[in-house]
Amino acid sequence: MPYIRKAICYQFQSSGFCSYGTSCRFLHDGDLNNQIHHRYGRKGNKKSEPFGNRRIRTQQDLDAIAKFFLRYPSFAYDEKRGVAEEFYRMSDFFAWDRDDEEREEARQAFKDAMVIRFNSLYGTDVTDLENWHKLCIAVCIEPLPATISESKRKIKDIHVNLVDLVDTSGRNVELFTCLDELREYTIKTGKFFPKESAYAGGILKFLLREIL
Repeated sequence: MPYIRKAICYQFQSSGFCSYGTSCRFLHDGDLNNQIHHRYGRKGNKKSEPFGNRRIRTQQDLDAIAKFFLRYPSFAYDEKRGVAEEFYRMSDFFAWDRDDEEREEARQAFKDAMVIRFNSLYGTDVTDLENWHKLCIAVCIEPLPATISESKRKIKDIHVNLVDLVDTSGRNVELFTCLDELREYTIKTGKFFPKESAYAGGILKFLLREIL
């Protein structure tokens, strides 16, 4: 049976605020970072940009999916629904056929938005152990690996749908015991993550799996 992890709070992700506060049963961005910094602190980190600028840039990246749907103002995007579900609902709303040029253009932009959001959540620098720990926490790898190479070995055995990892709906994310289970789930739900993208790379490539 798939393993269920605690999902990320969509309300906090979309606005930076959660009405449930610390009693919320979903993860906030800070929960991931706090768990990481509690374990090994910030010592040795590279010099970074001012916090205010970094927060604005990060929030913009986190909002990449919402910005995508804003390109289609006549469609009422519901961030409480799954992002893939909303894309297919939008395709039906505009009566796009599968080979429709406008649908293909939208699909590519949607996939790029998902990659941008993934990179914002989990980072792109493969030499930064904090980024690996963020991903390990997200897929319930405990205890956290002490090194990057150990993190890679652990993550290599993880089977998770990447669309679920960047979803804003607050739903639980399933971890699958094998590639066949993940493949069946992905095909059934239509939650395909782009294998090739102008924004792909870094840590993301270690979770990409061949589905078709």
